[in-house]
Formats: sequence, structure tokens, C-alpha cells
Amino acid sequence: MNKIKQHIYKAMLWLLPWLCAVPLASCSFDDDIDTGDDNAPAMLQLSITAREEGDLNTREGTEVGQNSEYMHNLLVLFIQGDKVVKKFLPDLSNDGAAKVGNLKTWTSESFTLTPGTYTVYAFANIDSYFSTAWSSLTGLGDGESLTEKGIDIDNIVLEDNPASKLDLLTYFIPMSAKEEVTVTRSTRNISIGLDRLVTKIRMSITGKPNTKVTALSFGGYADKIGLFSDKILDGEAYTTTKTINIPGDGTLKADGTGTTGTLVIPDFYVNSSPVGHPFTVKIKTVEATGIIHDATAVTQRNELPRNSIFPLTLQLNDYGLDLEAQCWVSPIGSLPVEVTVGFTQDTYEITVPEGCQFAFTVKGININGGNTSNITNLTGTWNMPDGVSGIAFDGETTGVTTVKGHVTASAGKTFDLSLLVTWQDNGATYNRTYTVKVLTDDITNFPFKSKTRTPEFGLDYLRHEMLNMFIK
Repeated sequence: MNKIKQHIYKAMLWLLPWLCAVPLASCSFDDDIDTGDDNAPAMLQLSITAREEGDLNTREGTEVGQNSEYMHNLLVLFIQGDKVVKKFLPDLSNDGAAKVGNLKTWTSESFTLTPGTYTVYAFANIDSYFSTAWSSLTGLGDGESLTEKGIDIDNIVLEDNPASKLDLLTYFIPMSAKEEVTVTRSTRNISIGLDRLVTKIRMSITGKPNTKVTALSFGGYADKIGLFSDKILDGEAYTTTKTINIPGDGTLKADGTGTTGTLVIPDFYVNSSPVGHPFTVKIKTVEATGIIHDATAVTQRNELPRNSIFPLTLQLNDYGLDLEAQCWVSPIGSLPVEVTVGFTQDTYEITVPEGCQFAFTVKGININGGNTSNITNLTGTWNMPDGVSGIAFDGETTGVTTVKGHVTASAGKTFDLSLLVTWQDNGATYNRTYTVKVLTDDITNFPFKSKTRTPEFGLDYLRHEMLNMFIK
């Protein structure tokens, strides 16, 4: 066996000079020898991928996008200095996935690029519908100067609430990327990941079963987006509000236990927003008993990064109003005397004697039937319908915990008062509107609270009087 190997080796040594002498075979081995020419063009391919979205709550990785959350069209520019060195504007009109915004990755054909450092800009799904600058970008040609064309890519802003324009049928989610890339003669592949310029809000609502949501909104985010995350929108008013479509009849369906109801809101998109801008959620509900509530809460999160998902659960806590009612009557020839009033806590109905003076005090908020020690900055604002007669407030009605007033000396009247209560709970701000129903009844139906009839209503109502008696 060793002799056979020796013969083969000698034969190869004998043939080698003849093989290398054939010009077409080109066996000089130059392709495998480092020539030291660092400026030799690199032959490479470009890959563009729509990144998956990151969950802002779990931070346990990413989530695969849904249908139509990927690429529909694409533009890539290699810039050196202010010159366009290489441009890619692929025709994706015949790509089945791109037609419906589902192209996840695009790979170019092989091309050459001189070694050096380039700024790579990549854009997907941005057309003139979102920015008038789009045609200027797509119209650029290799070798053209951005400065001469008057194009400042880094400062392009998509105006007029772009997230509101998405329909995922014709107009898809705008995406962008900007990367510094160094190409050497050994570079073979360049991969760029695109970020969506919006945040997906994933909202659900939990609370009492059969509670019906009649209105819902999410607000406080930016009304425009810079193409890149380092673009700071100075002086912007982050007051954009999205009115959310409520699925079905808006009723919270009971779970297996029957004690909790849930309503899932379809995902929706808002413009990404920088740090420092918390978001406001407003909701209006009707309980099975018919009680209407308006609630507002502000999120602790104050940033919505691009290409992210914000899971947000609205817990419709049973915020019960801890309300105290006091009433005084003034029998003829007597000082005001406090009487015991009828008060239904669950429906906030207060039955008072005709012609009485009253004081209603917001003492606190009960959450899910229990007291809480975290409630701070509790205030109330009282209102009554326009044109209502027979009841009047005396003194301040805004930003107070106690409101005072008096009612007509007539039994059988009903007055619906609106009470907006604002408070903070563990740093979060809440407000809720309650309807307090005041009913008048015959004065004889109310027992005195104190046999001594000590005046307890206060000096605001009965001022000291000096009566001069003239003795004849």
C-alpha cells in the first residue's frame, strides 16, 4: 500500500507543471494568496429584515409579528460623506408576500463595494402618503449629493399622526434603520434590521361581570415621528388621543368563577413617543345596576419605544365612594338641629328633610369593598344641572371635600348632583364621576340626632346676632 501512495505522489509532481502551463485553467493559486491589496472591491450581499417586536412588560424576548406587519416596499441607501454610493429600490410589485405587507426578509443580488465606512439608511412602507420627502429619497441616484439635493435624511419627520393612517391593506407600518457599516475586502454579507416606528397597544379590561364599556380612549402620545429614534421633537404637545373601537357589545364576560369579567380590545397602534410623557386612559362604563361611571387614569409608563408592544390591563376596581351626609333643620323658635338622614351607600341616594341645610363630605374611597390607606390628595367637585331650582350650594364647590347647601321647603323633590372625585393611589392619579341623588321628604319623618339640639352646622350659616332690647 505504501508503494502505491509513493507512485501517486510522484505522478502528481510530474503533472503539476503541465497543468499550470494551460492558460485557461489558471492554476496560479493567486485566489488563495493574500495580495495585500486592502482596496480591492468586496463582493457581497445585503439582507434587510423586519425585526420582531419586543414586549415592554415581560422583556422576555420578542414576538412574531402579525399579518401585514412586515415589508411592502423598500429603499436602501449607502452613503459616504454626503454622496449616494449605492442605492437599492427593488420592485416588489410581483412579490406575493410584499403585496400584503408580509415580506419578512429581502436579500439583494451580489454587488461590489469599495472597502470603507458607510452610513446605511433603510426604509420600508414609507411613501408620499406619510411624507412628501419620500419621492426625493427614491429619486436619488448613485453618485448624487444629498447636500446639493437639499435632503437632510436625519431630520425627516412623518407629520400628521402617521399611526392613524395605517389600514394594513394599502398603507402599512413605516419602518426605518440607520447603521454605520465598515466594509473590508473580506466582507461578504451585510444585515440590517428594520424597526417599526409605532408602538402596539395590547389592552384588556377586567372588572365586574356584565359591566358594559361604552367609551374608551388612549391619549398623550406624539402626533408625529422622526425617522430615527435619536431625532428629538422639541416643543411638541403630546396630546394626541385615539378613540378606541369597542368590540361586540362592550360587555365584560364572566370567567369560569363568575366573579370577574373580561373584555379584550383588539391591538391598535400609536406613534412611538419619547420618555417623559405619561399616557391617559379614559373609560366610561355602565354597571348591570345601571350606575354610570367615568374613570380616568394615568400610566406609570412614560415612554413608548418604537417596535414595541405595550400590554395594558385596565382593572375596573369597584371604587366606592365613602360619603357622609349631615342635615340641619330649624324648627320655629329653635336653633338648627341635626337630624338623622336616610342614606343608601350603594346608589348614593340621600333623603333629607324639606327646607334643611346640608353638608356632604367625601371621606374616602373604598376599593373593591375595602378601605385603602394609600389614597392621598382626595378632592371633590360638585355640579348640578343647569336650570334646576329648589336646591343651592353655599360656598365653594370645586376642589373641596365638603360641600354645603340648602334645599327647598317642599317634600317629594329629587335632585341629581354630579360629583367628580380625584385622588392618588400609590402615585397614580385617578378620577371618577358619581351621581349623588338628593331626595326631599316631610320634615316630621326625621328624628333629631341630639336631644339638646346643639347647633353643629357652623358659623357660616348662623352668624352671631346682637339684638337691642328697648325697655319701656
